[in-house]
Amino acid sequence: IIGPAGVNRDDMVLATQFCIANGFYWDGVIDQRENLRSFIYEMASFAFMDLTIVGGRFSLIPAVPYDTNYVINRAGKPEIKALFGDGNVKDMKISFLGPEERQMFKAVVVYRREKQNSFPEVRTAVVKRKVDSDNLPTERSDFTQWCTSRSHALRFAKFALMIRATVDHGLTFQTTPQAAMSLAPG
Repeated sequence: IIGPAGVNRDDMVLATQFCIANGFYWDGVIDQRENLRSFIYEMASFAFMDLTIVGGRFSLIPAVPYDTNYVINRAGKPEIKALFGDGNVKDMKISFLGPEERQMFKAVVVYRREKQNSFPEVRTAVVKRKVDSDNLPTERSDFTQWCTSRSHALRFAKFALMIRATVDHGLTFQTTPQAAMSLAPG
């Protein structure tokens, strides 16, 4: 595949197939100067992808499990590439998220609905987990600059709620090169 230097073609083909299969499109205008790396990093997360730089080449790879048709597999598990424990970990630090970072919320997503030969309409969708009360604070995500799909906006809102409900800490550690042989940067 031919393209600009510094971009991994195979991963970009994968990213394209993943976005098409899941209905993720970016429909917008870039009207001011912006750092390209920051822009791609932010936009990739809205399409459930990670921006990686491997060997000096930019790539977008799906951040969630997907099936052979590139559709997100909600029951899928990530592939385990390495195991870390007392024998190959040093200086492990665990940081727990504070209560304000774990507070559940109602997700409000704002997106555009395009109409042929007409101006777009701004639409809003509210998503919350069934187990939560209606008195939750709201967190608003404005996707009107690029999102024209209700299903895409809803998928992102549900994913944000799931992350808030399940992630409660982060960790950092050092390991040996041998323990990380099957890992790649990114």
